[in-house]
Amino acid sequence: MAGAINHKELMARWQAGNRGAGNQLFVDLEYELQKIAAAKLAGEKNSSLSTGDLINEAVIRLSNLKAIALQSKAHILALASRIMRQVLVDQARKRNSDKREHAKVTLVTNIGVWDRPIELLSLELLLEELTEIDAQRADIVEMRFFGGMSISDIATVLDVSEATVKRRWMSTRVWLHDRLQQ
Repeated sequence: MAGAINHKELMARWQAGNRGAGNQLFVDLEYELQKIAAAKLAGEKNSSLSTGDLINEAVIRLSNLKAIALQSKAHILALASRIMRQVLVDQARKRNSDKREHAKVTLVTNIGVWDRPIELLSLELLLEELTEIDAQRADIVEMRFFGGMSISDIATVLDVSEATVKRRWMSTRVWLHDRLQQ
């Protein structure tokens, strides 16, 4: 593919201090990053972050990761999605640390059918539990639910077949749905 952008190379050059490479990388990924950030902010109550704020915070945190070698555009987006989720969790924890005013933080996505909005901190606790049970399933939830990534992109990141991702996503969704209703 002549002229195709090598995201892995751009990320490596950016991590080595080349600001131009970083600018080129994030200009190319801007649309996908906006979709991820918008999905994460959908349904958020009392969040002071805009889509741009969330993207900027993710880019700042990504810039501090010097030892991670990313293999593809899908890997970069998966990591950005994970960082954005952590930013929102950190913000929710900070808000909830004030015991006098409790605001429920919910996340609503277009992926999957849920009976009710999901409280972000409850989902975070379930993801921590799921990580102990099966880290790869937790990664699938994070990339699919939070990042809105396609089955194909998740399969690329995890280096497994699309069929495996589909099966694990379906069974894990059932587990999450059941646990969130308890």
